[in-house]
Amino acid sequence: MNRYNILKVISFFIYLIAQALIFNKIILFGTTYSFVYIGFLLTLPIELAVIPGMLIGLAMGLGMDAFTNTFGLHAAASVLLMYIRSFLISSLTPQGGYQLGVTPRPNIIGLGWFTSYALPLIFIHHSVVFFVEFGGFAMFFSTLLKVVLSTGYSFLLIVVIQYIFITKIRK
Repeated sequence: MNRYNILKVISFFIYLIAQALIFNKIILFGTTYSFVYIGFLLTLPIELAVIPGMLIGLAMGLGMDAFTNTFGLHAAASVLLMYIRSFLISSLTPQGGYQLGVTPRPNIIGLGWFTSYALPLIFIHHSVVFFVEFGGFAMFFSTLLKVVLSTGYSFLLIVVIQYIFITKIRK
Protein backbone atom coordinates (compact mmCIF):
# COMPACT_ATOMS: atom_id res chain seq x y z
CA MET A 1 0.00 0.00 0.00
CA ASN A 2 1.52 3.31 -1.02
CA ARG A 3 1.54 6.55 0.95
CA TYR A 4 -1.47 7.97 -0.93
CA ASN A 5 -3.69 5.00 -0.06
CA ILE A 6 -2.63 5.10 3.58
CA LEU A 7 -3.53 8.79 3.73
CA LYS A 8 -6.92 8.05 2.13
CA VAL A 9 -7.68 5.37 4.74
CA ILE A 10 -6.69 7.73 7.55
CA SER A 11 -8.76 10.49 5.95
CA PHE A 12 -11.75 8.10 5.74
CA PHE A 13 -11.66 7.55 9.50
CA ILE A 14 -11.03 11.21 10.30
CA TYR A 15 -14.10 12.28 8.31
CA LEU A 16 -16.20 9.53 9.89
CA ILE A 17 -15.14 10.28 13.47
CA ALA A 18 -15.37 14.07 12.99
CA GLN A 19 -18.91 13.67 11.65
CA ALA A 20 -19.95 11.38 14.48
CA LEU A 21 -18.40 13.34 17.32
CA ILE A 22 -18.56 16.96 16.14
CA PHE A 23 -20.75 17.70 13.14
CA ASN A 24 -23.72 15.53 14.20
CA LYS A 25 -24.04 17.80 17.24
CA ILE A 26 -24.07 21.06 15.25
CA ILE A 27 -27.63 21.76 14.13
CA LEU A 28 -28.58 25.27 13.08
CA PHE A 29 -32.06 26.53 14.00
CA GLY A 30 -33.28 22.97 14.57
CA THR A 31 -33.56 22.33 10.83
CA THR A 32 -30.13 22.60 9.24
CA TYR A 33 -27.83 19.58 9.52
CA SER A 34 -24.30 19.19 8.24
CA PHE A 35 -23.17 15.93 6.68
CA VAL A 36 -19.50 16.71 6.21
CA TYR A 37 -18.55 13.05 5.84
CA ILE A 38 -19.65 13.13 2.20
CA GLY A 39 -16.78 15.54 1.60
CA PHE A 40 -14.55 12.48 1.65
CA LEU A 41 -16.66 10.81 -1.02
CA LEU A 42 -16.79 13.94 -3.16
CA THR A 43 -13.00 14.32 -3.17
CA LEU A 44 -12.09 10.81 -4.24
CA PRO A 45 -10.04 10.68 -7.47
CA ILE A 46 -11.93 11.46 -10.67
CA GLU A 47 -10.90 8.22 -12.39
CA LEU A 48 -12.34 6.04 -9.60
CA ALA A 49 -14.63 3.44 -11.16
CA VAL A 50 -18.30 3.18 -10.23
CA ILE A 51 -18.28 -0.13 -8.32
CA PRO A 52 -15.26 0.62 -6.09
CA GLY A 53 -16.74 4.07 -5.46
CA MET A 54 -20.06 2.56 -4.47
CA LEU A 55 -18.29 0.14 -2.12
CA ILE A 56 -16.42 3.02 -0.49
CA GLY A 57 -19.72 4.90 -0.20
CA LEU A 58 -21.30 1.83 1.37
CA ALA A 59 -18.49 1.56 3.92
CA MET A 60 -18.72 5.25 4.80
CA GLY A 61 -22.52 5.11 4.99
CA LEU A 62 -22.52 2.01 7.17
CA GLY A 63 -20.01 3.68 9.45
CA MET A 64 -22.34 6.66 9.80
CA ASP A 65 -25.32 4.36 10.33
CA ALA A 66 -23.44 2.63 13.14
CA PHE A 67 -22.86 5.96 14.89
CA THR A 68 -26.38 7.34 14.32
CA ASN A 69 -28.53 4.17 14.57
CA THR A 70 -30.20 4.85 11.22
CA PHE A 71 -30.06 1.27 9.86
CA GLY A 72 -28.84 1.81 6.31
CA LEU A 73 -30.16 5.31 5.65
CA HIS A 74 -26.74 6.91 5.18
CA ALA A 75 -25.46 3.81 3.37
CA ALA A 76 -28.22 4.03 0.77
CA ALA A 77 -27.73 7.77 0.28
CA SER A 78 -23.94 7.42 0.01
CA VAL A 79 -24.14 4.55 -2.47
CA LEU A 80 -26.54 6.57 -4.63
CA LEU A 81 -24.24 9.59 -4.41
CA MET A 82 -21.28 7.51 -5.62
CA TYR A 83 -23.35 5.97 -8.43
CA ILE A 84 -24.50 9.36 -9.76
CA ARG A 85 -21.04 10.90 -9.22
CA SER A 86 -19.47 9.12 -12.20
CA PHE A 87 -22.21 10.30 -14.56
CA LEU A 88 -21.95 13.87 -13.29
CA ILE A 89 -18.16 13.85 -13.67
CA SER A 90 -18.44 12.58 -17.24
CA SER A 91 -20.90 15.37 -18.08
CA LEU A 92 -18.57 17.99 -16.57
CA THR A 93 -15.39 16.64 -18.17
CA PRO A 94 -13.69 19.15 -20.49
CA GLN A 95 -12.73 18.09 -24.03
CA GLY A 96 -9.10 17.40 -23.12
CA GLY A 97 -10.10 15.34 -20.09
CA TYR A 98 -8.39 15.43 -16.74
CA GLN A 99 -4.86 14.54 -15.71
CA LEU A 100 -4.48 11.14 -14.08
CA GLY A 101 -4.86 11.28 -10.31
CA VAL A 102 -6.71 14.61 -10.13
CA THR A 103 -8.99 14.94 -7.15
CA PRO A 104 -12.05 17.19 -7.37
CA ARG A 105 -11.15 19.75 -4.74
CA PRO A 106 -12.04 23.44 -4.97
CA ASN A 107 -8.43 24.50 -4.49
CA ILE A 108 -7.25 22.21 -7.32
CA ILE A 109 -9.97 22.29 -9.99
CA GLY A 110 -11.57 25.58 -9.02
CA LEU A 111 -14.49 26.66 -6.89
CA GLY A 112 -16.85 27.12 -9.87
CA TRP A 113 -16.33 23.58 -11.16
CA PHE A 114 -16.47 22.15 -7.64
CA THR A 115 -19.74 23.97 -6.99
CA SER A 116 -21.39 22.61 -10.15
CA TYR A 117 -20.10 19.15 -9.22
CA ALA A 118 -20.75 19.03 -5.48
CA LEU A 119 -24.05 20.89 -5.00
CA PRO A 120 -26.22 18.50 -7.07
CA LEU A 121 -24.63 15.47 -5.40
CA ILE A 122 -25.07 16.91 -1.91
CA PHE A 123 -28.69 17.84 -2.73
CA ILE A 124 -29.45 14.30 -3.92
CA HIS A 125 -27.76 12.77 -0.87
CA HIS A 126 -29.65 15.01 1.52
CA SER A 127 -32.94 14.43 -0.31
CA VAL A 128 -32.60 10.68 0.17
CA VAL A 129 -31.63 11.06 3.83
CA PHE A 130 -34.44 13.42 4.80
CA PHE A 131 -37.29 12.08 2.67
CA VAL A 132 -36.59 8.49 3.73
CA GLU A 133 -36.18 9.59 7.33
CA PHE A 134 -39.58 11.30 7.26
CA GLY A 135 -41.13 8.29 5.56
CA GLY A 136 -42.26 9.88 2.32
CA PHE A 137 -43.59 13.12 0.96
CA ALA A 138 -46.30 13.89 3.53
CA MET A 139 -44.40 16.94 4.81
CA PHE A 140 -42.94 17.79 1.41
CA PHE A 141 -42.27 21.53 1.74
CA SER A 142 -40.84 21.44 5.26
CA THR A 143 -38.64 18.52 4.26
CA LEU A 144 -37.55 20.28 1.07
CA LEU A 145 -36.65 23.35 3.12
CA LYS A 146 -34.54 21.16 5.41
CA VAL A 147 -32.85 19.57 2.37
CA VAL A 148 -32.03 22.94 0.75
CA LEU A 149 -30.72 24.54 3.96
CA SER A 150 -28.71 21.47 4.91
CA THR A 151 -27.27 21.24 1.39
CA GLY A 152 -25.99 24.80 1.56
CA TYR A 153 -24.66 24.34 5.08
CA SER A 154 -22.90 21.07 4.27
CA PHE A 155 -21.43 22.53 1.07
CA LEU A 156 -20.11 25.56 2.93
CA LEU A 157 -18.46 23.43 5.62
CA ILE A 158 -16.96 21.02 3.05
CA VAL A 159 -15.42 23.91 1.09
CA VAL A 160 -14.09 25.57 4.26
CA ILE A 161 -12.52 22.28 5.36
CA GLN A 162 -10.95 21.84 1.93
CA TYR A 163 -9.43 25.33 1.93
CA ILE A 164 -8.33 25.50 5.57
CA PHE A 165 -7.33 22.02 6.67
CA ILE A 166 -6.54 20.10 3.49
CA THR A 167 -4.43 22.92 2.01
CA LYS A 168 -2.35 23.16 5.19
CA ILE A 169 -1.81 19.40 5.30
CA ARG A 170 -0.60 19.34 1.68
CA LYS A 171 2.03 22.09 2.26
